Amino acid sequence: MNVKSPFGATIRRRGWFLEHISFRKLINMMVAVTQSAGKSEKLFAWPVALKIDISPLCNLKCTVCVHAHPNGNEALERQAFHKGQRMTVSQYRRIIDEIKGKSTAVSLYWLGDPLMHPDLDEMCHIAHDAGLNVHINTHFSFSLTDDRVRRMVKSGLTHLTVCVDGLSQEKYQLTRVGGRIDRVLSNLKRVCRFRREYGQVYPKVEVQYIKFQHNLDEFEQAERLFHKMGVDQVTAFWGYLHNYTDLDPGTYIVHGPKKQKRLPRCFWPYFGMLIKYNGDVRPCCDYRFGSAYASIGDPWVLGNVFETSVWEVWNSPKYRALRWLVSNPELVESEPWLKENFCYGCCKLFETDVEKNLRSGSHDRFEELYTIGEKGTPVRIPELEIRATFLNRRENRMVSTMESRT
Repeated sequence: MNVKSPFGATIRRRGWFLEHISFRKLINMMVAVTQSAGKSEKLFAWPVALKIDISPLCNLKCTVCVHAHPNGNEALERQAFHKGQRMTVSQYRRIIDEIKGKSTAVSLYWLGDPLMHPDLDEMCHIAHDAGLNVHINTHFSFSLTDDRVRRMVKSGLTHLTVCVDGLSQEKYQLTRVGGRIDRVLSNLKRVCRFRREYGQVYPKVEVQYIKFQHNLDEFEQAERLFHKMGVDQVTAFWGYLHNYTDLDPGTYIVHGPKKQKRLPRCFWPYFGMLIKYNGDVRPCCDYRFGSAYASIGDPWVLGNVFETSVWEVWNSPKYRALRWLVSNPELVESEPWLKENFCYGCCKLFETDVEKNLRSGSHDRFEELYTIGEKGTPVRIPELEIRATFLNRRENRMVSTMESRT
């Protein structure tokens, strides 16, 4: 399966929403759809799904992530992570108790790997017992014992996504910096084997094969291997060779708002909520990465579910302003205060030149963007050199085209 659009992502994750459905959850989902279509600011529906960053910690330094080696990147230099950044079980239970019976799923990760949290299995149990689908996404590059893998399989986890950036260590480690593919494959194989031994359907296992020019030749072999293991789904899509912080506001120009459409231009404020380990709420997981765990603090928090509640934050003035803006970005021209909104400058709502910062594996090559440093880790080539390389490539293509025509 290839993911080419947000709709593709929704389709492959339909199990989050349709499995273990109840009448009350179905009604909540229908109300959410109806109110989003009507562009309501105050909602009667609860978030359909919540992403809970139970811990932002990670043991890898992947090139795309906020955990990457800074190598002179000021936004990455400002990242602040420490071992105390973990949501407690009691705090987590408070969230689950509030949303159970209404929301359909929780996804227990964002900028960290969920296996870094020592209480992950218990958290999966809590969500499962509350009737929620529970999902994690992991690089899976951990040295796990059989007992640890068995506990994960028996934890109540319903959906497991494992990201793989190649089948050989040589290619995998270019972007999964510090990771070991042998550990990933061992863990995957045992999850599928123990699930069969227990006669379980869950957790459903999806492998995301992140494609780059340097690992395309390994995809077919990897796909055969994963299906042989018993993986339920293999999803392939192009990876990014830029860093998340390359797309933060201030790195590109905002030209103006996009035209109002019949439906909101973004559905995150109507269907999902992102909760950080400390209870702080952000409206989505796709924007303003560099400020979320910066040492100076996160200026884009909409509220805190531990200080109030999920419901109070969900219908707070800040959240309602978000829905106003995504429903009609042109309002920013008559209401300049909306420029202070989290969503201001997002390319879903505004015309920007952010494309100049995108580096996709579909047409960019790792060796054009990175060199391997003395410690064996990727070092980003200065942007001016990168742009000069791309300019030369474009000029060469133009010359070749002209020569072929003559």
